[in-house]
Amino acid sequence: MALWIVLALMTGAAALVAIAPLARRRAPVDAGAGDVAVYRDQLDELARDHARGLIGDRESEAARAEVARRLLAASAAQGAGAAQDSAAAVRRRRIAAAAALVVLPAVSLGVYGALGRPDVPDRPLAARLQAPVDRNNVAEMVARVEAALEKDPNDGRGWSVVGPIYMRLGRYDDAAEAFAQAIRLLGSSGDREANLGEALVAKADGVVTDDARAALERAAASTPPSIKAAVYLARAAAQDGDRAAALNRLKPLYVQAPADSPYLEGLRDEFQRLAAPPALPMPSQEEAQVARTAEERMALVRGMVDRLGERLATDGGDVGEWLKLVRSRTALGDEAKAREALASARAKFAADPQAQTRLEALALGLGLEGRGA
Repeated sequence: MALWIVLALMTGAAALVAIAPLARRRAPVDAGAGDVAVYRDQLDELARDHARGLIGDRESEAARAEVARRLLAASAAQGAGAAQDSAAAVRRRRIAAAAALVVLPAVSLGVYGALGRPDVPDRPLAARLQAPVDRNNVAEMVARVEAALEKDPNDGRGWSVVGPIYMRLGRYDDAAEAFAQAIRLLGSSGDREANLGEALVAKADGVVTDDARAALERAAASTPPSIKAAVYLARAAAQDGDRAAALNRLKPLYVQAPADSPYLEGLRDEFQRLAAPPALPMPSQEEAQVARTAEERMALVRGMVDRLGERLATDGGDVGEWLKLVRSRTALGDEAKAREALASARAKFAADPQAQTRLEALALGLGLEGRGA
């Protein structure tokens, strides 16, 4: 009902704005006003000429009678024109006013009927917060939980629910506070500590701070250990330049994981990230234009990889080139040749612990090394 009252008032206001100029009186049109003024001037001039003796009494009276006749005729024409114009103007204003009163509401109601939803009831915020939550409306869900937490700040479950939502929304400060409150109220666990550490890392723009490291260490030491915490700690070690420590964080989890573990693929990605192999060889733009079909492009890439393998077998090369060769052989489906290249690289860099760590990480990431190794 309130909506219809507002719409009615808005429609009335719009109609008044449109009709107001039509209600103003207009000055009548002065039809023949110029002729009347001329004849009056002639009468004054005749009176002055008679007074100076320029014309006689008889001529003066005759001329005055003729000018007076014309003046009366001009005055009558002026009055008739003004009345005619006034009546026409009134008719036009009445038609315009009637059109405004009818057309404006009709158009407004028609547009609202086509685009609006008059059948939808009002939904005030308080009622929405008490209604069942629409899980597609994240903002409404957050408002619900925040309102509940404002009434009961010791609701640990509420803090644990809102924390991941804050993370998805990029509200990392609020997420860290929510996870810390959940730990305080519900106790420490691997998942809660890992979530806290992740939020603190995100809050610090990817830097593993001391507080984040402490939370992640507690999560990694929990039973069962947190995979998320191990990944973050491995990344922190790699950023510090200690790839061996990063590998030691991840490898036991990978080796001991059941075959159907959902996080195995994620761990393989982390191993490849740790190995940091160079990009796969790609043909130049000119070569790609020559090789038009997929078979021709594949043959072109295979030829490039073969030439890389021949050069490394002859001249040696650095560990990055060997990582590229192993990865390229695997991408082409030549697993046997990939294993041969991996064995050759390990023999060549046997005295280089850093190179050995990168080669092992790549082998784990590509599945060239079994999980029981």
